[in-house]
Amino acid sequence: MTDAPPPSGWRKVTGHVAVRALFKSVLINMIAPALLYRLATPHFAASSLAPLAISGAPPILWLAYGVIRLGAIDFLGLFAAENVAVNMTALVLAHTERGALIGRSMQNVVLAAIFLASLAFAKPLVFHMARQLSTGNDPAKHDDFDRAASGPDAMAAYRVLTWGWTFALLVKAAGGYILAAHLSTKDYLIASPLWDLASDSALVTWTLLYGRARLVPTAETPSLSTPPVVIP
Repeated sequence: MTDAPPPSGWRKVTGHVAVRALFKSVLINMIAPALLYRLATPHFAASSLAPLAISGAPPILWLAYGVIRLGAIDFLGLFAAENVAVNMTALVLAHTERGALIGRSMQNVVLAAIFLASLAFAKPLVFHMARQLSTGNDPAKHDDFDRAASGPDAMAAYRVLTWGWTFALLVKAAGGYILAAHLSTKDYLIASPLWDLASDSALVTWTLLYGRARLVPTAETPSLSTPPVVIP
């Protein structure tokens, strides 16, 4: 007995939906916070955390809207809100510049914990990331995506991908800690982006290769979503 093919609407989920969803997330979670931070900074003391807190408002509000009204998580909003929270905590608790850098390097530990915790649920975080990019968080398209991705093989692939991201984020955190603990601030600001580029490139490559091997359809299998490769 063969499985019924997925609804035709699923096959109509095209790349422009993902691009539109990604653009909206980048606008709300990256561009808007940067602008708010730049506008707020001149109005507060140099040591004030208020500009950083203000910059976190758009992603936090959008994340809440997505959960309450759309029943979906905007993963870039989640990453941005977590980044603001970790940076503020590091600035409050650190007594030295090096301590602040080490604290900021712990961002990926928190993200890894979120990915790990999501494995306790039927649909892990990478599944929700793929659904957002594939459907633009349009509730009308969620059912098609869920039906196509609900097979045991597909969900197992999303769980493996979530484990992979958890491990990769811990490796990124370890590398960031080593750099923050042993380099001067000047050297850290050069080395840290290079480490992020190298580790992110490895994660992207693995995600694409594994996702295409397990989720991209053949002539006889239903269409599934290739996982996202947006790196926190």
